[in-house]
Amino acid sequence: MKTQVRQRAKTLLLTVGIVLTGAAVLWRPQAVAGGISRGLSICSAVLIPSLFPFLVLGGFLTRSGVAAVIGRRAERLTRWLFGLPGCCAAGILIGAVGGYPAGGAVVGDLVRNGQLDRAEGRRMLRFCVNGGPGFVISAVGVGLMGSVGFGMILFAAHLLASLILGVVGAPRGSRRRIVVRPRSIARPLPPTAALVESVTAACEALLYMCGFVLLFAATLAFTDASGVTALIGGGTVAGDKLWSALLACVLEVSCGCTAAAALPENAALLLAFAVGFGGLSVHCQLASSLRGLKLIDRGFFVARLAQGVLTAFLTALLLRYIPLPQAVGGILQQPIARVFSGSAAISAALLVLGGVWMLTVGRLDKTA
Repeated sequence: MKTQVRQRAKTLLLTVGIVLTGAAVLWRPQAVAGGISRGLSICSAVLIPSLFPFLVLGGFLTRSGVAAVIGRRAERLTRWLFGLPGCCAAGILIGAVGGYPAGGAVVGDLVRNGQLDRAEGRRMLRFCVNGGPGFVISAVGVGLMGSVGFGMILFAAHLLASLILGVVGAPRGSRRRIVVRPRSIARPLPPTAALVESVTAACEALLYMCGFVLLFAATLAFTDASGVTALIGGGTVAGDKLWSALLACVLEVSCGCTAAAALPENAALLLAFAVGFGGLSVHCQLASSLRGLKLIDRGFFVARLAQGVLTAFLTALLLRYIPLPQAVGGILQQPIARVFSGSAAISAALLVLGGVWMLTVGRLDKTA
């Protein structure tokens, strides 16, 4: 009886949500259409050009057996650093330079091919979803902030945060298991067949990714046009911009970085958090490419939040000791100095978040 009541309540809530969503689209059709148009621009100018080559390359590495060959030589290094088998080396590299969520797609291929079990796939996924240099350095650093130096600092902080999470997330004793247990590994495909399957899988993954970008871009446009952002921000111009940027950073990383760059203060920190967190749009894109594998758990979202905070902290630290040209100093350097004047609070928050991360990872690894 209770199950039936819950099912009816769930159906009712879903129906109400669908009706309200349809009403919202009819209420602000121009805003929603403008958001979708902006999302299409992001897909055509940023997402597809930067991700497609790496999605194909990552799929080819795993399907052709090249990743397994690389893994045999990288076994000691990956075990020592991350407690993962050597086949992860190619995926970790793709995750570092390919842009999100290319690294996560490689994790899915490794699990499907039997080279990783589910627990190892979850651990790898927590630090292999990163922005690529094309997006972080070119789009954010040069395009939004007008500084290649800031883009390089942001990218370095982003990768360093990922490395720290990967090392901290390795369970006890895993670094000593150099010999990998036998696995049911799929046979590598011939190069031609591997290339065809990789291109097909990349096109399918990009289709899902673009769909989520359009959805979240339309959602952001509607919240701005409907006054939701103004209501949260208290009606002030500064509050509206801040909350609009925060919401954009949580939902969609490209829109979030654009909004954060326009802030008069703390733009660098919010940009760093947005790049590290990745946005729910990227998380949904990753979930679509990993459907059926059950790799995304609570630890994944804790890791995304931890990487966002850690990237912001490391960016602030690097900006304090690596001066940038005066052209961007007014936007970046002054807020950084104020943030470090209260560094005790930031350090305490970072330690608490790191503790939550390690406890969550340990508990999930035991139950996996």
